[in-house]
Amino acid sequence: MEVASARPGRRRRPLSTTLAQIGPHVALILCCCSSIVPFLWMFMASFRNYKELVTSRSFFPQVWTLKNYQDIILRVNFPVAFKNSVVAAISVTVVMVLTSSALGFVFAKYRFWGKEQLFTILLSTMMVPFAVVLVPLYLTVARLGLVNQLGGIIVTGFWSTFGVFMMRQFMETIPTEIIDAARIDGAGEPRIFFTIVIPMASAPMAALATFGFMDNWDSFLWPLVVLNSPNKQTVPLIIAGLRSLYWTRYELWAAGSMLSVVPIMAVYAFASQYFIRGIAMSGLKA
Repeated sequence: MEVASARPGRRRRPLSTTLAQIGPHVALILCCCSSIVPFLWMFMASFRNYKELVTSRSFFPQVWTLKNYQDIILRVNFPVAFKNSVVAAISVTVVMVLTSSALGFVFAKYRFWGKEQLFTILLSTMMVPFAVVLVPLYLTVARLGLVNQLGGIIVTGFWSTFGVFMMRQFMETIPTEIIDAARIDGAGEPRIFFTIVIPMASAPMAALATFGFMDNWDSFLWPLVVLNSPNKQTVPLIIAGLRSLYWTRYELWAAGSMLSVVPIMAVYAFASQYFIRGIAMSGLKA
């Protein structure tokens, strides 16, 4: 007597379903290519000399060279600008994540008069264009004596409305019973926040840190207004200054752009898994 196989046969998808998925997949592939090809061209252009870049139609360099990177690093004060960008981006990111987490915890788990109205007013500030507050913000920074100082672009980024909203969305999913049990055991509010809330919110905090680092690393308008001295400028300002120094040297632009993109790629590669999980846990749509 033959025994029937325990493993059921794999069901084949209907042909109509397979054909219906071809169109979306082709569209997604085209979108990916349209995003990746310019970056690949910039990468290849950074290793070419000027003559080959403007005359050759080949996608790959015929003669690979590192001279463009040497010119950027040695002639354009790039190491100082890179250090300034790292200091500013890391300082703002660390403090912004902490303040956003703390405020998100307060708005999610504390009860006080006018909480919802205050949160609504806070969210309404996201609708105000930065150009509207540019002049008042500059005057405030000038009164603090932070013009042409890295502190002028750091202190203004210590809090983020989007960060508060994102962390509040996640903090509401934390069971209140855990926090109440810690209070019954005698834990104070700072201990609850740093030993219970922050470990549970590590994924959303990593996602917010990725957002914050990318935003501050690429910031151009506010540093342009505040920073004047060449030794105080950040990477985006140095890259923009290449147009006045080498307005036809496209290979130098490509090399400078690659140097400015590498840190962002490294941060995202390190925090990608936390970034995706944090977006999902916070209830936001990417």
